[in-house]
Amino acid sequence: MQALFASGHVAALILALMVCEVAVLLMTRGRAHHMKPSVYLPNILAGGFLLLAWWLSATSWPLAAAALTGALLAHLTDMKARWK
Repeated sequence: MQALFASGHVAALILALMVCEVAVLLMTRGRAHHMKPSVYLPNILAGGFLLLAWWLSATSWPLAAAALTGALLAHLTDMKARWK
């Protein structure tokens, strides 16, 4: 179990589950809560980029840094949308 976390492969598993979650949300279009994708996608993308950075940190720091930049941009997009 320790090797699974240390290698970052658990991040790949979580990312796969997140892709499935987004697919379901897009197919149902958030009918249960009347949510538009623009409401939840930046938040999900930010978390996905953070997981990707964790996964890539074991192999390539430039790619991990790029993923962290993507997370920052997604967080800023989410904050801008929520700012009232």
